[in-house]
Amino acid sequence: MDRINADTLRTFIEVARVEHLGRASDTLQTDPSTVSRKVARLEQEIGVALFERVGRSIRLTQAGKRFVGRAERLLADIREAVADAQGAVSAESGEVRVGFLHTVGARWLPERLARFLRAHPGVRFSLEEGSTAEVATGVLAGDFDVGILGPPPSNTPELETVPLFRERVAVVVPLGHRLTGRTSVALTDLADEPLILPRSRSGMRKVIDDAFASQGLTTKVAYEGDDFSIVQGLVEAGLGITLMPMPLPAPSAQVTVIPLRDPPIARTMALVWDRRRTLPPAALLFSRDLVSDVGDPFDPPPGG
Repeated sequence: MDRINADTLRTFIEVARVEHLGRASDTLQTDPSTVSRKVARLEQEIGVALFERVGRSIRLTQAGKRFVGRAERLLADIREAVADAQGAVSAESGEVRVGFLHTVGARWLPERLARFLRAHPGVRFSLEEGSTAEVATGVLAGDFDVGILGPPPSNTPELETVPLFRERVAVVVPLGHRLTGRTSVALTDLADEPLILPRSRSGMRKVIDDAFASQGLTTKVAYEGDDFSIVQGLVEAGLGITLMPMPLPAPSAQVTVIPLRDPPIARTMALVWDRRRTLPPAALLFSRDLVSDVGDPFDPPPGG
């Protein structure tokens, strides 16, 4: 069936529509003998007669009637595939695959997606949340065009990295905790507190562990979990306190957010992509839009 192609299908469908070689050839802007040869080749490839000749006219056989619907769908699929391929090289109609951390998915990323889509409504997005390690791995594997993660991984020369903003970390305690009412706290104030921290040793957990180590302190970990919503819920239940990037996953009247004074902790969030690959035009357009915001970093107040 190597000779069945879009042109062959288009010829067959037109002949089936008008049931006349001459009228079909006029529509296709070719001569009747060429149309006849294409139909004959198609019948030879399939191995069944698709038309029966009735005087100067032709009509579909039962096999032809069964085949015409599928032929129309095949031709439509080919046209859609071509349009999709063309869209992949169009900045205004391509797809952008983005891997991102949970915290940017709460507010920062949706706001920028909405703004971008107002200016470029034909672009499609595929979004997937993951840890810093998962996002970086996905970018290098080609699963994502770009990633938004933090802090940027070290010793990964294949990743092109552009800092976007710094996420401030605050202390979150249950309502009525001994630290409630303080205008700020230091890490030394948390030395004996049961901590609820991310399980992953990359990303935010590394930032927190490094900050404690820089003060000569060790963390007293009561619970671990990588979902910040669950971490917040555990704090609300009074099972410990946490250090968390702001804003909170969800507004809560059951916790108090206290700025961290000494040392202040923040993690750099960055846009990354695989420098070994050329970014698709739509992904490049979106990346430039994100980078244009670097001069106006998202750094909300601790309670924001």
